[in-house]
Amino acid sequence: MKIEFEKSFGKGNDPWYAKAERWAKKQRFPISFLALGVIEWLKNKWIDIKIENTMKDVDRQVEDIKKDWDGYTQPKVKIIETPSEVEGLMDMEIKNPVKWEDLP
Repeated sequence: MKIEFEKSFGKGNDPWYAKAERWAKKQRFPISFLALGVIEWLKNKWIDIKIENTMKDVDRQVEDIKKDWDGYTQPKVKIIETPSEVEGLMDMEIKNPVKWEDLP
């Protein structure tokens, strides 16, 4: 007589593959063997796709952060060029039209 049991610890929902594995273990030999193989293959594919989607989401969030930071890191200055007294040179004047009170 063979006695098997499974114990789950804590509250929460089991993932779909854990439920499917429990179901497959209750089936007869050829079906259980094939079902466990298919479930394992599907589980690996599901995990790979989940990782890929998470990485795409992280990349999107990084791009959003870069766009937000560009406004803070790039100085908002006005450059005025005027002819210099020295031939062939230009005088440059840099003015910052942004006041400290205007910054977020």
